[in-house]
Amino acid sequence: MFELFLTTVAEDRRPTEDELALPIAWGAERARDGLPLEAVLKIYPLAAGVAWELVARTGDPAVLGTRMLDFLGEVMPRVASAYLRERDDLDWEQREDRQNLAASLLAGRPVRHREPAPAYDVVVFHLPLLPTSSGSREATDLFRAVRSDLDGQDGVLVTFKGDGGVLLVPSSSSVDTVAARVDRICGRPCAAAAAHARTPADIPAAHSEAVEILALAESLRRPPRLYRLADLAIEYQLAQPSPAREALAAVLSPLEDHPHLIDALRAFVTSGYNRGEAATALNIHRNTLTYRLGRIQLITGYDATRPADARHLAAAMTAYDISRRNG
Repeated sequence: MFELFLTTVAEDRRPTEDELALPIAWGAERARDGLPLEAVLKIYPLAAGVAWELVARTGDPAVLGTRMLDFLGEVMPRVASAYLRERDDLDWEQREDRQNLAASLLAGRPVRHREPAPAYDVVVFHLPLLPTSSGSREATDLFRAVRSDLDGQDGVLVTFKGDGGVLLVPSSSSVDTVAARVDRICGRPCAAAAAHARTPADIPAAHSEAVEILALAESLRRPPRLYRLADLAIEYQLAQPSPAREALAAVLSPLEDHPHLIDALRAFVTSGYNRGEAATALNIHRNTLTYRLGRIQLITGYDATRPADARHLAAAMTAYDISRRNG
């Protein structure tokens, strides 16, 4: 850089493309080394200051100042451009490497060229419902924003399967914190489910478990948040075909001709048996809800306001919803 500047000043000319090749290549090498761009570019003004002191004693300061600015204006943008191109190439390569790693782990294939974390939490999530006017572009942008924010941070791997995203979160990171970041990017809570893989080989099974938990939460109309198996253990068990599930679902069969009563029971159970909240959710008066709960007791024989009956009706509601989902 010193020699190039002094040579161009002495010969009163601009640097040639061949002469610029060396500092441009140097800038790209610094990108591969991981040196920040500001540190790379800071070297040029510092070097220019030293060169100025060497030549200012014998030359016209005004002319030298103009040549100095011209030289820096020629070299620094080219170096910065080379640095950024190399950085983009490296980012792309690393992103592709992470995508390949995630795909291999989810498929249970052997992993080459990179060592995975000892254990992962597998998170599957669906984006929040978007306005019908937004189209698919907004969903694509959200997925890209999630990947840009999380991919590679603290070893997190991000990929997309079907209509949802998949996060492989190393056990050294907090899965709740990562899920909260997804919610923040999307602007509102996402429906998500997590399952733990004790080893990389367990990831396919954990992914299947998380997919099933998320499908169960959504089919039961649970509010969007992060679910684990423990959160839906009873519901998960009831989702398995059995005579007990069919017997529970049959408790609500007499209400099939009264969908407003089923809606009232679902709202009452979902609200934690709070009449005020349930009535508000249904947009009806509290007395109307009380009347409908009385009708449910009359038809089914179970009183939703009594703890023992309430538990039975809650299980029956879950079994009924699951049976309807499964056809």
